[in-house]
Parts: sequence; structure tokens; C-alpha cells
Amino acid sequence: MPPLLLPLEHPALAAPDDQARLRRLRKLPRRVQQVFLLNRLDQLSFAMIAERLAVPVNTVERHMKHVLQSVQPDTDPLAHDAGHWYVRLQNPQITASERIDFRRWLDSAPAHLTAFHATELRWRSLLAPAQVLGEGHGYRQALPVLSLGGCSVAIAVLLGTVLTLGFCA
Repeated sequence: MPPLLLPLEHPALAAPDDQARLRRLRKLPRRVQQVFLLNRLDQLSFAMIAERLAVPVNTVERHMKHVLQSVQPDTDPLAHDAGHWYVRLQNPQITASERIDFRRWLDSAPAHLTAFHATELRWRSLLAPAQVLGEGHGYRQALPVLSLGGCSVAIAVLLGTVLTLGFCA
């Protein structure tokens, strides 16, 4: 029997859960994927990603929350809260007051600590799917930014020019 030309599964995705995570990550918007891969694979901080992509740090945080929400159970409110704190703590703009609030949340119930640890494990489990998603390193390229307002103005100018030339002819 001849060898297979293409592997049936990517070798980095050992567990079936990895395949499911990869499918969920592929459904995310391209910019969210890019932010996630810059953080997870290139290990860039939120501030470095924000500077590189010319977006606010809070946008990077929002995208990272979107990633975690996409791979966590929808029905678990503690997982949602833990994901919020896990991502928020990585934002360089977090305040001392917020750090105290996190500590209070964490200490208020044993289930909070368990949920936070589960979030950290979930984050770690995204490495193999991230490696597959980031193959080719296309995520490092700047995504084109379209300004609807700029496009509208350009279209209006073009249309005005065409109409003017059409009336003159």
C-alpha cells in the first residue's frame, strides 16, 4: 500500500479536543485570530500588539476575551468571570484597585480559584491549535484597514466625476 501523501490529521493536534478548538478558532474574525496568534505564538504583550496593529490596548483585551469565550463552556458563568480576569490581568492598563478586586473575587469562593485554574489550563491547551492556525506566519502581515467613510468619499468623488464628464459629452 503506498504511503499517504497528506496526513489525515495535523501531527501537532494530538487530542480530538484540539481539533474542536481549532475549528472554533478558525470561526473567529481574522483580526481576533491575528491578535491571538501574536500573543500566543510570538508572545507579544498586549501593549506590543496594540502598537504593532495601531489599535488601543483595550481592543487587544477585547479580542483576547473573545478567543477565550469561544473555547469555554457557554453555560458556566464562573468560567466567563475567570476568563475576564485572566485576560484583564494581562492588560498593562489594569489598576491597583482592579488587582485588589480580582484578589477579593478569587478569595471569595473556592470555586473561583478552580475556575481560574481551569481557564489557565484552557489557555495552555490552545498552543497546538494556535500553531496550526499560525502556519505560514500570515498573521504577522498587517491586515488592510478599510474606512467606510473614506470609501464613501472616494466613491462619491468618482461618481461625481463620471456624471460631470457624462453631462459634458
